[in-house]
Amino acid sequence: MTAYPDLQVAVKKMKSRISLSKSDNEATRGSLLVSHILWEASDTYNLGIFFEPPVDINPEETPGLPHPLNGKYDCALSLDEIDFISPIISVVEVKKSSLSDGLGQCVAEMYATLKKFQQDQVYGIITDGEVWSFLLLENLTLSVNGNNYYISDVADIVDRIGYIAEKFKK
Repeated sequence: MTAYPDLQVAVKKMKSRISLSKSDNEATRGSLLVSHILWEASDTYNLGIFFEPPVDINPEETPGLPHPLNGKYDCALSLDEIDFISPIISVVEVKKSSLSDGLGQCVAEMYATLKKFQQDQVYGIITDGEVWSFLLLENLTLSVNGNNYYISDVADIVDRIGYIAEKFKK
């Protein structure tokens, strides 16, 4: 396990600034906290990182759903470093505070990923920038990792993303 000491220091500084800011929102947390950690994981594990890529699923493909699945992911990670193509290993949903607020949206994005990219599994990450929760949607069964990860130890977060990448490379 790598410690990422420079990233840990940078994230700590950014967290301090955010806590003092009056404009603490999802975009700020995503840009200042989440993106730095995802970039580190992307660089370390040779992943593609895509911010706000669109997802549109034809309503005919999901006839049992009350609403069409369209919009943009906050972020997505792919094994392809250049193009937003399959396999998409993880979608990321950033929320300002409560992780549970992002659960439904993250699961919908995970489901849309399975449909759009014809995959059997995809991971989801819900974070407020400080606490990170990991989900797995595999063959339409949702599993929630019982452990949360915290920015006080960015190595755990980066390594968890690396673990996910390695599962897809097999």
